[in-house]
Order: sequence, then structure tokens, then C-alpha cells
Amino acid sequence: MYKIYLFLKRFLITFVSYKTGLALGILGGFVGLLQFSFMGQFLSDGNSFPAIARYGGNVLAYLIIGSAFQGFVGVSLSSFQSTIRSEQQMGTLEYLLLSNTRLELILIYAGVMQFFQTILNVGILLAVVIFVFDVPLGVNIPAAAVTIVLMISALSGIGLMSAGVIIVTKVGDPITWAFTALTGLLSGVLFPVEYLPGYLQKVSYLLPTTHALHALRMSLINQAPLADIMPEIKMLTIMSLITVPLGLLLVRLGFNQARKVGSLAQY
Repeated sequence: MYKIYLFLKRFLITFVSYKTGLALGILGGFVGLLQFSFMGQFLSDGNSFPAIARYGGNVLAYLIIGSAFQGFVGVSLSSFQSTIRSEQQMGTLEYLLLSNTRLELILIYAGVMQFFQTILNVGILLAVVIFVFDVPLGVNIPAAAVTIVLMISALSGIGLMSAGVIIVTKVGDPITWAFTALTGLLSGVLFPVEYLPGYLQKVSYLLPTTHALHALRMSLINQAPLADIMPEIKMLTIMSLITVPLGLLLVRLGFNQARKVGSLAQY
């Protein structure tokens, strides 16, 4: 816990030191949500969408949850590899490893800080959208919290896999690229998966993001209890038990390979 505190302190000092980047990041988040909000208002004008009736039928709420969800996907997939790249660029990776902290723990501690930032940003942005655009949301906090934790767990396993690859390749990560593309296309971020051809729908149900996004919309829009999203909770749990061990294994393999050839701290 003390090491987590030190990583948090280090993150906050670095985060607030770059005020321009901080302001632009917050502004970019608001601009993105405004784009989805205006898009939703435009589409809602005189139209109905039967495919999202199970989410209350409000296309604005549907798109906003999809937008917020993408923030979690992005940080889950990129936080670990960005930590590796940042430490390599600053020349501090070897110093961190000399602190008698395993590489896996360094990645997890650094990831916790970025997840905390994303949760805070999404919470603030959703609150603003609810009050400014009067979006009807019925939030079940326990169900949403369980969904977010399991979603981050399942996606973090994939993010760890990409970190294991980036330790060796330095630049170019096919895992993150492929998963990001599949998520945007097949997981129902901007449109229901029912619009996909049958064979692509089958592929979409193999992605943790599909189950996580459905459960998140049900718990944030319809105030659905845990019992109503239990199939998705079970799938996310199973996927976490698969992806996290595989991710840790790939990180260790990549670390050993980079150490063997002497390229661990190179970028």
C-alpha cells in the first residue's frame, strides 16, 4: 500500500506539472461528449430507435454511455504499454526495477493511477451532461461498480499482453490495434450489435467489451439490478480469469526476452 501511495504521489506531481496538457485533456473530453450530445439530439429529432428500446430508447443516453465506455477501453488497453514507453523514454525503468519492485507490480501501480483519473473524468463529464442536457439516467451504483471493476479487469489482461509485446518490439502493438478496431466496430459503441451480420454478431459476443457495454448501459440507464445483468457479469469474470494470467505471462516473457538481448531500457 505504501508503494501505491508513492506511485499516486508521483503521478499527481507529474500530472499537475504540465498545466497546458491538463487543460487540453479536460477540454478534449468535454468536446468529445458535446459532439456525441449534439449528434444524439439530431438523431432523436422526430425519430425512434426500436433496437435500443431495452435501454430506454433514448439515443442520447445510448451514445453518451458509449463515449464514456471508450475512455475505460482506452486506458485499460494503453496504460500498461504507455507506462513502459514513458519509463524507457525518461530512462527511469531500470531505476524502478532497482527498487525491488517486480515489473508486473510497476505496471499495475501505474495503471491504478490512470484508472483513477479516468473514473474521475467520466464521473464529472456524465454529471455535467445529465444536468446540462437533461439526459434521463437511472443509475444502479452497485451494479455499475461491479461491471466497471470486471470490465477493467478483463481489458487490463489484454493491456498487459500488449505491454509484454511492446517491451520487445518498442513500437508497433498488433494486440491493441486489433482489439481497438474490433471494439469500435463490433461491441455496440455507436450502434446496436443487432445491426451486424449474423457471423459478426457471433464474433462480437466473444469480446468482453460487448458484455461490459450492455451491462453498463443497463445499470446506468435502466437502473438494472445485478440479477438482471448476471449473464454479463459471469462472462466478464470468466474472461478476466483468462486474460489476466495470459497478460502477466506475456509481460514476464517479454521482460525476460528484452533483458536477454539487453534492450530493456531502450526505446
